[in-house]
Amino acid sequence: MKQTIIAKIMGLFFLSVIMATAFSASIDYSITTHTINIQLGIQNTDTNAPSIDTVVERYYLYFASDADRITFREKSLELGTSVDEWKRFNPLFVSSLGENTINKKISYNEGGEENFLQISYTLPDTLMAKGKEAQMMVEYTLKVNYFNSFYQSGMWIIPEGTKITIELPPGAEVRETIEPQAEIITNGTRKNVVWNGYKSTNKLFLVFVTWKQITPVVDFGYVTNFLTKTEAGWAIIIGILALIVVLIWKRKIISSKIEGYVEKHSMIKEE
Repeated sequence: MKQTIIAKIMGLFFLSVIMATAFSASIDYSITTHTINIQLGIQNTDTNAPSIDTVVERYYLYFASDADRITFREKSLELGTSVDEWKRFNPLFVSSLGENTINKKISYNEGGEENFLQISYTLPDTLMAKGKEAQMMVEYTLKVNYFNSFYQSGMWIIPEGTKITIELPPGAEVRETIEPQAEIITNGTRKNVVWNGYKSTNKLFLVFVTWKQITPVVDFGYVTNFLTKTEAGWAIIIGILALIVVLIWKRKIISSKIEGYVEKHSMIKEE
């Protein structure tokens, strides 16, 4: 009797596993492209404001049929915005720059030719380590530990179909050779460093510098407030206006005296 009950329980367990596997396998889809876009929050100022780096990852999907696409859409509604549920559904749907990221959001987007699962988050610490600092510039070096998921058997490997983009701060300049070789795309005052897989290297390296903004010697905001909001400021303004009026009124006399002075002092004495 006990053996029969155990057999039934085991049968139900294996049946549930088979049904779950069959459902997952019934959605015929593949990841065609995986993009990772990293926007650095470094500011070109001397303020102590924290640098918040944001990351947006997209897994672009291909469906074998419309039925598979519809089934995936229904599954996405079931999984909702739970990062853990999506990870259980497919272990590939995770943040590539570590599990200790914050402010995670996940959503499925469907439209026309582009169907993708998007994961966005912020890093708990800066992606770039501050290095040498001079009076006018600051040097930054990439923290490679964020890319541990790409480290295999002593090599950094960016898989085929994976594109990593790092958006540098405005005006930043790349120093030394980037490893592995990357494409540098200029977009206005910004430069983007782009790695397109497949790439493999034993060294992951990126260094750039940012230039500090020169603090104006004169605070024009303070000067404006002083002139327009204080009695002394208004006295200065009235004095300047009065001087301009006098100069305009006496311009002919002043001009005549200047011409006479120039003529007197520019005469060539005959020997």
